Amino acid sequence: MKKPLARSRSRTGSTAAPALADKPTSARLLPNRPMDKSDDVSTLQSALVNEAEQQVKTPELLADPADAVKPSPVQNNRLHATYIGLGLERDKDKEKLVHLDFSFTLEAEHDGHLPAKVKHAWDYLRESGDKAVQVQGIPAVTLDVYDEPKVKKPLLHLVGAEFSKAIVSIIEEVGKGKAVKKTRFAFRLLVERDEDVIQFAAWNDGEEFWITMPMTQASMAAGA
Repeated sequence: MKKPLARSRSRTGSTAAPALADKPTSARLLPNRPMDKSDDVSTLQSALVNEAEQQVKTPELLADPADAVKPSPVQNNRLHATYIGLGLERDKDKEKLVHLDFSFTLEAEHDGHLPAKVKHAWDYLRESGDKAVQVQGIPAVTLDVYDEPKVKKPLLHLVGAEFSKAIVSIIEEVGKGKAVKKTRFAFRLLVERDEDVIQFAAWNDGEEFWITMPMTQASMAAGA
């Protein structure tokens, strides 16, 4: 064990630290010891920085995150979408309904998987200077919601879901110091309220799913 530094006692009984002025600055650095006024601050800081740089090595990145392959937003004919949340409504006959809000960014892969009116609104925004289009009159769809793109059984199967609201808009996403313009499709589907729908709708807001929504002949007489 390293012996403690010897200390000399004065006639009054106080303990004085040994004189170290003749030693280099680095030798006078002790844990929790205030810096002497005679210390050369700039020299000391440079020495500490150089020592830290020698001890800490920056690990090499295995791959640049910017070069990572982005998963396709359409897989197995299913669209990757975010479920936003729910709202409770009633139709003109006071029947209890619930609306489900979804959203996803439109990519080239979505072509051929969207309702015709949504595709027309998307094309219009690409050619015009407008920033948003509200799409009306979209036929009712059969909505299937999956937690994976290849699982067989849907978490939710809703026939005759009606679009009570649908908007295609240009948005700006800020990342890594620059803004990128993207086109987003946000929509609201109105369905009958039952236990399975409420169970899904109430506990999965903000989660991502895979959906299909082909046009269906069934329709609801909802006063959206």
